[in-house]
Amino acid sequence: MTDQALIDKIVARVLALLGGQPVDASRRSVLMLFSGASTGYVVGMEAIRRLTGAEHALTVVLTPAAYHIITPEQVRKAGAARIIAPGEWVDAPGLVKQADLVLIPTMSMNLAARLALGLMDSLITTLALGSLLAGKGVVTVKDGADPDGNAGLVFGATDGTAPLLRQTLAGHLGTLSDYGMELVAEADFLFTVEQRLLAPASPMLSPSALPAAAAVARRAGFVTATDLQALPSGSALRLAAGARLTPQAQDLARRLQLRLMLE
Repeated sequence: MTDQALIDKIVARVLALLGGQPVDASRRSVLMLFSGASTGYVVGMEAIRRLTGAEHALTVVLTPAAYHIITPEQVRKAGAARIIAPGEWVDAPGLVKQADLVLIPTMSMNLAARLALGLMDSLITTLALGSLLAGKGVVTVKDGADPDGNAGLVFGATDGTAPLLRQTLAGHLGTLSDYGMELVAEADFLFTVEQRLLAPASPMLSPSALPAAAAVARRAGFVTATDLQALPSGSALRLAAGARLTPQAQDLARRLQLRLMLE
């Protein structure tokens, strides 16, 4: 384990404990999806090394572009053993059900657009959207799909050009965030993964379970981090009028990207 990997693990654990959150360091099943974007490749390879070094069960899926640009050889060199290549038949719902965490290190503008439209027209889009439907945590490097970031620079974009196109492409990322996908900068990806690996593995809550969490707020007046920790990332939480979140609950709600709705 590298020094930085060890530091990230320690800091993630300390922050979780300081936030009053339970820590679960058990082995997880992780699904990693690679598109052909170049941004995110380095942190993606490092994530593979960390996950396999910690003996998490890792499955890597490559799009046709990723198969030729990233290559299975580089993925194996990083430590992955189970690699799903283009054209290989797999049980997509089964993969989603097995996964505790889904990672997309190399999100491209093309992939972001297809996901934002809800298209399940390939294995990678089916797995990504299916994971969101199942309430699984999906962590994505956003830089390669950001028209005002690396994605635009690849094409030589300069400030002020194609404003309507930029707005549309950036809107795809906003839609993915609304769907419940956790979009992070490339520099924050590895630490975010360490944090998610420590979060308790809990079953997906049915929609009927959400009002029960809000009912705590109605009775007590305050919602605590304990009330929110079992909610799946990106879910909605209805709060009674006058309900308040504690500071720890506010932080957890941001990290889980909960949609808070006042009645």
